Amino acid sequence: MKTILFPTDFSAQSQQALPIAAQLAKLFNARLDLVHVQSPPLATGWTPVPTLEAASANADRLTETITAGFEQLRQLPCLQGVVVKTHLVEGTDVTEVLTQPTFAGAGLIVMSSSGAGGLKETLLGSNAEKLIRHARIPVLVLKNPQHYLDLRSVVFASDFTDVYDASMHFVHELLDGYDFPQLHLLYVNTLGRFTASHETQPRMEAFVQRYHLGVTSMTELNELEVEPGILRFAQTHQADLVVLGTHGRQGLRHLLQGSIAEDIANHAGMAVLTLPLQTEPVPMVLF
Repeated sequence: MKTILFPTDFSAQSQQALPIAAQLAKLFNARLDLVHVQSPPLATGWTPVPTLEAASANADRLTETITAGFEQLRQLPCLQGVVVKTHLVEGTDVTEVLTQPTFAGAGLIVMSSSGAGGLKETLLGSNAEKLIRHARIPVLVLKNPQHYLDLRSVVFASDFTDVYDASMHFVHELLDGYDFPQLHLLYVNTLGRFTASHETQPRMEAFVQRYHLGVTSMTELNELEVEPGILRFAQTHQADLVVLGTHGRQGLRHLLQGSIAEDIANHAGMAVLTLPLQTEPVPMVLF
């Protein structure tokens, strides 16, 4: 991984995740790109049209404010020794960063979530959820983060029929960087989508083999709903990170339906990593 993206609106909430973004940049020897998306000013019904000179002056002041915000971030102790680049992206939506050729080589997005409302009241409001939904690279969401991310227990929740080939290299990098934390594979079985154990166990075993995960625990959990099942399991196993897959704007298939990944990122007390998925089915049996 060569580049980590860190969207910021310069608020205290968005800065909470910066020390961990810097930690990961050092761990992966990656550049940290600080990105601010600035919406163009909106004209209101009775606002007089500004003169060209006034509009230019307003734009200059805004640019100066953003430049000062970036400079304040650069001076933070956590960024010392990190290669940092700053970017101002014009647009009405934070997902603009996903379409910029400048960021085509990025390998991870790091963002902050805090407060009882989770993503709804954080970084860029509902835009944080949009990044989870639309990003084609891993997204790490940190809720009330400490200054250092210590991974000792990781829960990987899935139905194990999806393909993670595009992002599993990053997962291996992450696990290697933290000296192989304990990895728990979790399948949550519900009444609405029940799968017998003689099917789920081969799926999980094939998943371990396909992605060379080594020694892991494999758990099939019976719950009424997926989200609380994952959260309870993660809390019981003192997980430092929950890993989930997402199919993007089509939502999540199979085990993780609808906005489950976003809801878990919203409600989890620990870090949540979402991974973009492919649709090729994983073999159900080992050969």
